[in-house]
Order: sequence, then C-alpha cells, then structure tokens
Amino acid sequence: MRSDSDKSVSFYTTLDAYQSGFLTLKGYFPKLIDQDGKIVFVFIQSDELLDELGNYNSGAVVEASRFAFAIKTLKGQIHSMRRGRDKGNGSEKQKNKKLD
Repeated sequence: MRSDSDKSVSFYTTLDAYQSGFLTLKGYFPKLIDQDGKIVFVFIQSDELLDELGNYNSGAVVEASRFAFAIKTLKGQIHSMRRGRDKGNGSEKQKNKKLD
C-alpha cells in the first residue's frame, strides 16, 4: 500500500490564456510562473482535467460572458506579475492554494 507521500504529482502546462480561461471555468485554477519572460499556466494534471481539455479542443460551448471574465482575470494576474518583475521584486501573484 502506498502512502500519500509516495504519490507523484503530474502537471499540465500551457501558454494559452484561452485554454486556461476555459479550465478555470471548469474549476481548475492555474499557478502562473514566469519562464524566461513568458507566463506559463501550470495545472495539477488529472484524468478529469484531460477530459476537459478534450472538450475544449472539440469546441465545447460555454457562456461567453463567463469565459471573457475568466480570461480577463487571468490576464490581470499576468499583468500584475509583469509589473512586479519590472519593479525588480520578482513577486508572483498567485491565488491558487492547491499548488502551494
């Protein structure tokens, strides 16, 4: 029997803000990481997340206003990170407690 500490965690990463906005609508919240000046969205990978990615890639229908708001929120987080980096403090604004 394996203990919880033996379980490895896999991550799904993407640069796609629209895909990340869709996943956010579905209840998956990314950690944002600055990688060589590009913001990478990092999600804890699961079978359910991969199913939602399949739905996204198949043209899933979502409410436009909610989708736009999710993207706007993610882009706000990106801009906050970049402002912090430009000021030289290297801070990352992250609201996702699941990855910390």
